Amino acid sequence: MKKLTGCIFLALIACLWRFNGLGQPANPRFRVLALYENGGHHLAYSRAARIWLDKLAADSSFAIEYINSANLITDDYLSRFQVFLQLDYPPYTWPEKAVKAFEQYIEKGKGGWIGFHHATLLGAFDGYAMWPWFSDFMGGIRFENYIPGFASGKVNVEDTAHPVMKGVPRSFVIDKEEWYTWNKSPRAQVRVLASVDEATYQPDSKIKMGDHPVVWSNPAWPARNVYIFMGHAPELFNNTAYTTLFRNALFWAADKPARHQVHVNQVGWDAQACKTAIVQTDNRNADTASFFIRREASQAIVFSGKLGKGQQVGEWAPGDYYYQADFSAVRQPGVYRLLVSLRGAPCLSPPFQIADKALASLTIPSIIHYYRKQRANTPQEQAADSNMLLFGSNKRVDIRGGWCDASGDISKYFSHLAYTNFMLPQQIPLVTWSMINTVETAPQLLTTLKVKDSLEQEALWGADYLMRSLSPEGYFYMTVFSYFKKDPAARRIVGLLANSVTTADYQCAFREGGGMAIAALARVSRWKKHGEATAAQYLAAARRAFAHLLVNNTKYADDGRENILDDYCALMAATELWRATGEALYQKEARRRAGNLAHRLDPEGYFIANEGSRPFWHASDAGLPVVALSRYLAIETDTAYGNAALNTIRGWLNYQLNVTYEVSNPFGYARQTFALQNQIRNGFFIPHENESGWWWQGENARLGSVATALLTGAQLVYNQPADKQKRDSLTALATRQLDWILGSNPYSMCFLYGFGTSNVPYMASMYGHGSEKGGISNGITGKDGYADGSGIDYKQEAAGNEWRWTEQWIPHAAWFMQAVTALAAGK
Repeated sequence: MKKLTGCIFLALIACLWRFNGLGQPANPRFRVLALYENGGHHLAYSRAARIWLDKLAADSSFAIEYINSANLITDDYLSRFQVFLQLDYPPYTWPEKAVKAFEQYIEKGKGGWIGFHHATLLGAFDGYAMWPWFSDFMGGIRFENYIPGFASGKVNVEDTAHPVMKGVPRSFVIDKEEWYTWNKSPRAQVRVLASVDEATYQPDSKIKMGDHPVVWSNPAWPARNVYIFMGHAPELFNNTAYTTLFRNALFWAADKPARHQVHVNQVGWDAQACKTAIVQTDNRNADTASFFIRREASQAIVFSGKLGKGQQVGEWAPGDYYYQADFSAVRQPGVYRLLVSLRGAPCLSPPFQIADKALASLTIPSIIHYYRKQRANTPQEQAADSNMLLFGSNKRVDIRGGWCDASGDISKYFSHLAYTNFMLPQQIPLVTWSMINTVETAPQLLTTLKVKDSLEQEALWGADYLMRSLSPEGYFYMTVFSYFKKDPAARRIVGLLANSVTTADYQCAFREGGGMAIAALARVSRWKKHGEATAAQYLAAARRAFAHLLVNNTKYADDGRENILDDYCALMAATELWRATGEALYQKEARRRAGNLAHRLDPEGYFIANEGSRPFWHASDAGLPVVALSRYLAIETDTAYGNAALNTIRGWLNYQLNVTYEVSNPFGYARQTFALQNQIRNGFFIPHENESGWWWQGENARLGSVATALLTGAQLVYNQPADKQKRDSLTALATRQLDWILGSNPYSMCFLYGFGTSNVPYMASMYGHGSEKGGISNGITGKDGYADGSGIDYKQEAAGNEWRWTEQWIPHAAWFMQAVTALAAGK
């Protein structure tokens, strides 16, 4: 072996050229990429390999493309090929994008790989450091020496059962080779197929390593792979044993086994729930396959079934099929796994639990833990927030308490994105109301779990923050903004525009958190308990804020107009005040807002957000109009008003079923209607081109809100025995939104931190805050760069933008808690 110098490499790069084999078939069986050395003493081997490969390709109807630089290698480029041949090309000089693309190609089993000779030149050469990943791939070895004068040697086949060795003699001679040695034998980490007998070297050499594998495969990697050391001399293509080995390896690498994965809720199901897993595979004929549910403790099979009809979602995974495995009949408490075998390749799901009220019991205590850890109660925060400066003013107020917004943002929000007018999420006030709701809806369960007092205290912590956020004038302060600075003295009460531009427009309209804050204070006042404020003070504050917004709401709204967000937030406020006081004013306002929502329902069943034709879509609170109507119906006794609200809910429920299943949708992911470029469209994910100009993220809060709306709405609208089928369909759809959050999604990612087998990476924040068990990350989006939100994406690294997928955010856990509470309370 002769080392290539840096000058030669530069010359190679300078004269980079690329060519395709002639006579390529129009519809090849598979496509091969060959990366080869086009210079030095391996040039003759490369030329002989090309002649032999071109003939084989023509005879066997596959296509082959040749390149002599790794600079061309990217994810997109490699996706065109089913086999990657590394013909005497070393594992260095690769640019970073090629390194990452190749690693993903192997790690995700995107194609097969065959490496020859120079592919194990692992070490520091010509100023390049060793590629550690490649060393691990090859069995943890490092190049040590070689026989520069060449020697013949006898190769002994060790694994005659492997397809690569079919028809290869049990031993054969290689006439001229330089026989690399490495720092150790790779045997402990690979499957050795053949080795050289060093005692047969002619002429003999002192350069030996004892156990000397020369052909092996590493089964620990998803991609089919085989390394063949011999690859120096062109005369190898006159050796029948060698060409048989080469041919076998090529066709074995191209014939990928069935690629399949089980996507499953990695936490659990309530015993009576609809239980569905998804098997993703490239096998189009798997609908005849059986699956099995295995009890984890005893390993006993307790249920078997057939996979459902295969479905495809072309914009997510072209060429893949998704099969549903329904095991709703399994109700016995326990921990289980799902097992499926396709083309003889078994696949086992992560474990999951089945039990009575499993989801609420397993998750609510951790969600309480998450919020307690999100409290803005460190000494730095308390000191700064007790004397907080209002933006554009010398006035200071005490605004201690509340919760940090996200694992990447220690600011405190009633809402944000106010300048968009339609995309504003409900934040701290929603969290507070959600806690109160769970305490009131599932008191016995919370008592059994020994967390009722803890959740009550957390709700009161939130209520006290709402009290401190209420100005003497009667409006709530919208945002305590950190400016993403470590200095707590930088914090200000602000209004926010795009790109963190701050203003003095910090007064909350109904839609900017004001409505939900009033609702939370009015509702908690009925507990007759107190935190720092008393129950009477909570109610008085809610009444004062409501009266203020009746007069000033459009003054605080950025566009000076009310829209659907004001309607459902004001409906919540009026409903809770009506329940707390029984007063006619609040009854009248609740009925008016419920009527507004009814008028906003399009004939197709989605809501209209404005006075025109903009569909209402929301990344967080899509289900809140129906949740607000459901809460209103709990107190409304007038049949006419009640029926109008029920009809509104019914229309939305039926729309949600229709829009979700109008296309192939194996996961049952709740779809939505939106407008883009003046066209009404339906899709899986929110559009990335929207009023914010920049904001889009994973929609786990939306899924929780939709699940809550489906569950609460179905109980009101479809509550008769004759409605069971429709009610079951809606409950199943709600359950599948929670399944998605908990791991039954195309990335098999459990977004509830501390649960399941796959979590997003930990995200640290300031003052000791960060990702916590029970927190939920943003989740999956449409493809990055696609304006309409089509495609699918999840990234853990994105040059600082990974927050779109990985950041924990307080509305996610709030809506999830509402959903599992509704599920546990369902009849």
